[in-house]
Amino acid sequence: MRAVIDSAKGPYFRCLLENGDLINIHKSMLPEGAHEGAILKIQFSLDQEGTKKQRELMAQMQG
Repeated sequence: MRAVIDSAKGPYFRCLLENGDLINIHKSMLPEGAHEGAILKIQFSLDQEGTKKQRELMAQMQG
């Protein structure tokens, strides 16, 4: 998936995804040199350890 950086406000960049959705991304999550009008390649990956901890926390909350 790709996105174009639409605008910047403080430490956040507003990005328009190919499907028309808008997302805000903190500048620390973007590559150096990112600027308005730049095209980003968007990729997600699963955090296995984080998912495990989240499941454990949810199980504790359900008691």
